Amino acid sequence: MSKRKFKLHHKIFMGLILGVVFGYILNGMGGVDNPLVNDRILPFLQFLGDFFLKSIRMLVVPLVLFSIMDGVLSLGDVKKLRNIGLKTILFFLGSAMIAVTIGLILGNIIKPGAGFQMGEVATEIQVKELPGAYQTILDLIPSNPFLSMVEGNMMQVIVFAILFGIAVIMVGNKAKPLVGLISNLSETMFKIINIVLVIIPYGVFGLMAVAITKFGLAIFGPVAKFIFVDYLANFIMIAGVYSIFLIFIGKVSPIKFWKKAFESWLVAFSTCTSSAALPVSMRIAPRLGVPKEISSFVLPLGATANMNGTCIYFGIIVLFAAQLYGVSLALSQQIMLAITATLLSVGCAATPQIGLIISITLLTSMGLPLEATALVAGIYRIIDQAHTSTNSSGDLVASVCISSMEGLLDRDRFNDLSEIPELEQSVSEDLADAN
Repeated sequence: MSKRKFKLHHKIFMGLILGVVFGYILNGMGGVDNPLVNDRILPFLQFLGDFFLKSIRMLVVPLVLFSIMDGVLSLGDVKKLRNIGLKTILFFLGSAMIAVTIGLILGNIIKPGAGFQMGEVATEIQVKELPGAYQTILDLIPSNPFLSMVEGNMMQVIVFAILFGIAVIMVGNKAKPLVGLISNLSETMFKIINIVLVIIPYGVFGLMAVAITKFGLAIFGPVAKFIFVDYLANFIMIAGVYSIFLIFIGKVSPIKFWKKAFESWLVAFSTCTSSAALPVSMRIAPRLGVPKEISSFVLPLGATANMNGTCIYFGIIVLFAAQLYGVSLALSQQIMLAITATLLSVGCAATPQIGLIISITLLTSMGLPLEATALVAGIYRIIDQAHTSTNSSGDLVASVCISSMEGLLDRDRFNDLSEIPELEQSVSEDLADAN
């Protein structure tokens, strides 16, 4: 009999549980007041957590750089960039800004991290001040892009990556070897991520054990609130914002849309990967009246650049971390956070745990502690189901709206409900293909 292979999210959850159990035992032994625990055991556990966090930080800059370049290059030519491409990107960025704003509003109202303060470190945290409007725009332009990469200035890295990608497109056929190189580098970064992801369970174990040793089981109250806020925000995005888009931009019925698009949402929610949902969305798009030239461009690009559910998570996780440490974020800081999260979402390709990885960049750029990610990592699979399904269904919403704006949407076929397949059989086939 072959041994059962646990999936990554299973291992992360086991790391979380073992960290809780071990931390609870150490807390019962006196916690930080016990010299053996404080001087011998905790430093090793902290090392495990720090090793994980540092390994993730190592990848963020090259990951975002090559992913965004690759995404821009997928547009193919400047004419497409100016027409359908420009509308698509603006649609993606606009919906992402709305998504992160929803996350921030709910995070400020419900305050998932409030009521529990993680030690005295709150008095030591200095949230980075943001410059004025003019200086903020100037700061988007790197004086030295290589220095920006070294310093981890993600806004400048993103701007450089976009401009570089556009320039490569303008070079034309002579740049084909460079296009292939960038695509290979982007794919290579995701392979490196797969290697580093192996250590996440051990990092989560170490960070959770340290947290429970210091603060006890009371730390889990905020985690339950975090899950609630995250799911509520994604529900508002799907049921509210997407419906508004379909009615006023697509000029179609949201009910008819979901009767056909629900299959894609369910596959994304069940598999927790946009890669599995993409071929399903490609098959559904013609039934929604979306022409091939739109679906073949918008849907693959959306799988890497349209991350509304992940943007919601970005807004909530930063507020969650700040609230855990008793730090208040000014309105200007939250506005800058929304802009940064929107641009970073362009680089979030359809890779497991990518939102968890990129969120570390946001916390770092805001000057906030990274330990909050350990609390979320163990339950990330649960919330990522909401993120992925919101992301995937948003791609279909975008394809319908772009087709409508271009005057190419086949409304007769959209309104024809006879093409809806038997859901149980269709989803079973899609899940079998995904596995």
